[in-house]
Amino acid sequence: MGQQEKISRQRIAKEPFRENLVMVVTAVLVGIIVLAVVNHFIEPAPPRTIVMSTGMEGGSYAAYAEWYRQILGREKVHLELLSSSGSVENLKRLQDPSFKVDVGFVQGGTASRSEAPNLLSLGALFYNPLWVFYRSPETYDDLSRLKGKKINMGPEGSGVRKFAGDLLAASKAADPPTSLLDLTNTAAAKELVEGRIDAVMIFGTADSPTVQELLHKEGVKLLSFSQAEAYTRLFPALSHVILPTGLLDLAKKKPPADVHLLAATTNLVARDTLHPALVYLLLDAAAEIHSGGGWVHKAGEFPSPKAQDFPLSDRAERFYKSGLPLMFDYLPFWVATFVDRMVLLLIPTAAVLIPLIRIMPWFYSWRNRRKFFYWYGELKNLELEVRESPQPERIRDYRTRLDRIEAAVNEIHVPLAFFHEAYNLKQHIELVRGKLMGLNELPASDPPPAAGADQGRG
Repeated sequence: MGQQEKISRQRIAKEPFRENLVMVVTAVLVGIIVLAVVNHFIEPAPPRTIVMSTGMEGGSYAAYAEWYRQILGREKVHLELLSSSGSVENLKRLQDPSFKVDVGFVQGGTASRSEAPNLLSLGALFYNPLWVFYRSPETYDDLSRLKGKKINMGPEGSGVRKFAGDLLAASKAADPPTSLLDLTNTAAAKELVEGRIDAVMIFGTADSPTVQELLHKEGVKLLSFSQAEAYTRLFPALSHVILPTGLLDLAKKKPPADVHLLAATTNLVARDTLHPALVYLLLDAAAEIHSGGGWVHKAGEFPSPKAQDFPLSDRAERFYKSGLPLMFDYLPFWVATFVDRMVLLLIPTAAVLIPLIRIMPWFYSWRNRRKFFYWYGELKNLELEVRESPQPERIRDYRTRLDRIEAAVNEIHVPLAFFHEAYNLKQHIELVRGKLMGLNELPASDPPPAAGADQGRG
């Protein structure tokens, strides 16, 4: 075998590899570009630490926050807790972009969505009853009876202080000689028990230590709102709830009658930048913590998508309709998060790559066949020129052009699968060459025979 033939065979063997390599590299590059673009618009992996603004130490918010911290800790997510004076301060922290906080407890009626467009609700968690404890030989059934008394409204920044001020003003009990104090719940309870103040207004769940202490303290009474429904009409953020007869002690029938209370609804509010996976984790924890029954609500009533001051998160809305995404039910949190993110990445990538892969065989064929298109055009032009206006004196020029076409075709490199294209073109070149030979036999002065001339002579 000659050296030239060896080189030729090696070149032919390499052609398919080169063509396939070009297509594979093209597909990989397109896939990388699509992945990069999709990744730019998809949330990154969730952080392992989030910050929650809670409430006063010893209060209901602080107790619930600790519960959330333990549940999130099971999934290796650290929940950092920041104590606060209450709902109002929590809201201010969430509104302040410079303050590092992701989520917090906020009472309904504390703000409007126009004041905090960057906040979303993850749902209503529980009722926070307004407990009004007082000392008096008389029985009070309305806040108006507290006019002229020493009343603790809670510290600045607490949710109770905002509502207490509005309720006392509506009841005409806020003006002098009424004295309004700003003690913490613990300090106010001590002052009430020792008789130095007349009344304490507290927002808290039934398991709040301060509420429990005052409910069972001799000489301290709990105000039952005889006009509770009227207050809820004037203050839509409040609900009318009932502490049933005998709930504290069935044997002693304590309380002796239903106690009508006002309650704010506490919501879990988050910044709209909170990672969606962490939204699901918090909602799952909320379902575990708040789904049971309580003194003033039934089991299954919370958590709920109850409309409040902020729009409900899309993820929260989906959670309340259909629960957690399937993967979060069966996989550990971080595995489910990874799989969920990969699905979001791969679906649009596949949507681009699958059509690309299906079109690649056509592109592969077109890319090889297009090498012959130009010379087919050149050959066609030469054939038309020879057939329509033959000039025997230009036979040398015609042959030169034909040889140039043939030489160019011989230099075209294609895989073996497309050699038939080269041979077809070469056959057509020989066909035109045969016509040139026929043209060479014509006298230079004779015009070509007109179409149908032979039939006329016949």
